[in-house]
Amino acid sequence: MKKFLVATITSILLLIGIVAGSIYYEKYKIEHIVKSDKAKTAIENMLKKMENKALTPEGKIKSYKIDYNKVEKNPMGGINISVIVNDNEEMIVNTTLEKDWRGEYKTGARTISPELWKLTDRGQKERE
Repeated sequence: MKKFLVATITSILLLIGIVAGSIYYEKYKIEHIVKSDKAKTAIENMLKKMENKALTPEGKIKSYKIDYNKVEKNPMGGINISVIVNDNEEMIVNTTLEKDWRGEYKTGARTISPELWKLTDRGQKERE
């Protein structure tokens, strides 16, 4: 009886360890992808589509950073990310990073905060 109890407890602890390890590994893998050069290129291309002169001295979009607290796996595929523009918490674009058939990353559907929309080329045209 004592051997059975020890074996059961050991099995349960082993199972918990495997589950916790796989969750940690998944988070590590996602963070590694988001910090990669391919992801950086995809994000910068997205910002340049929003504003032609983005990330240049003449552009209104000067810089960006990823909010790593909001990075998560998308159940439909890809990775949900939140990008903060010009170090302003009110200028945010939420999008997904997806891998295409060539193995390159691209951004998917996105939502843009109203403050950031005003800086985009389309937002500028609407205001005119």
